[in-house]
Amino acid sequence: MRFDNLNEHTVYAIGGISLLVSHIAYLTIFSILSVKPMIYYNIFSVTFYIGMLVLLYKRPYRKRLVLATLVEVMVHSCLGCYTMGWDMGFGTMLLFLIPIPFYLPLRRLMTPYLFSLVPFALYVAIAAQVKFRAPSAELYTFKDPTINNIVYFINISFAALILLYISSIYMFSRELMRFKLTSKNESLKKLATIDPLTQLFNRRAMNEYLKLVQHNCERSGKGYAVCIGDIDDFKKVNDKHGHSMGDEVLRQIASVIAHTVPAEGYAARWGGEEFLFIIPNADASCGAELSEKIREDIYKKNFRSDNGNFRVTITVGICRGNPGDDIEKVISLADHRLYQGKQTGKNKTVV
Repeated sequence: MRFDNLNEHTVYAIGGISLLVSHIAYLTIFSILSVKPMIYYNIFSVTFYIGMLVLLYKRPYRKRLVLATLVEVMVHSCLGCYTMGWDMGFGTMLLFLIPIPFYLPLRRLMTPYLFSLVPFALYVAIAAQVKFRAPSAELYTFKDPTINNIVYFINISFAALILLYISSIYMFSRELMRFKLTSKNESLKKLATIDPLTQLFNRRAMNEYLKLVQHNCERSGKGYAVCIGDIDDFKKVNDKHGHSMGDEVLRQIASVIAHTVPAEGYAARWGGEEFLFIIPNADASCGAELSEKIREDIYKKNFRSDNGNFRVTITVGICRGNPGDDIEKVISLADHRLYQGKQTGKNKTVV
């Protein structure tokens, strides 16, 4: 299962269900063995984990439920040691609990150490008292070693399950934090490089890609085509149809450019209604062919507003860049040809 298909509630729910099933198994075993204190306590534990699964839907309770789970396990371990003896493996649960506080999102630095001292102190205290007391002091003992081995194995498995459960929560929390951080970084990167209206690169980002194109051109020895397009009479569109309609025109034209420029090319909103797109490993004729397609596709679009239907046109200036050329000068030449197109009738491509 992929991380992005998981959610926090699922991870907690899996752990809660596992603990519930484990305590139902404990309740069954202790009922068969007639260990009354453990029967009563596991009835409480089963009820606790059922309630836990209900409260998991409420996010603020989750950390408290994890801490309550640790307390429940500690009490279970201590009660098991006192009623059934040390050799049954109940004390092992306390050892498994010692590192768990370090996995939890506790705010203060010393808090995990303080929480870890509790199971450690209990382990030492119970070991000192239970290990050295007379065997007759145990309330429930079994002559058949098979029973002891089964209970011991179950306790070890349960302790490992607790550690696995908390480790899963820790892993999920860590991955969730990493996922959020990556998403945040991607969002910030997008804000820094993408024009929010047209979803094309902004001028700042395009300047970086221009350096890359020039570097690759020098290395490969192949040229590139620089194209600068400007919407004709865009001010009239804004004045007559409103700025919202003007924004829609920009979005639609940007979409045409984005879908026409090849994958190895780059397109940006260069100015207000001006677009720059560059095609690596191409000559001026290739740039002219692509620009002409963009111009024709834009003219085919029919825009509608409260003041009537209208079409827009675009004029494009194209210049080829060669290895050794200053790319800023190439852009300047393309811009000059765009100006020539504006002066000679608009709605055309000029090479």
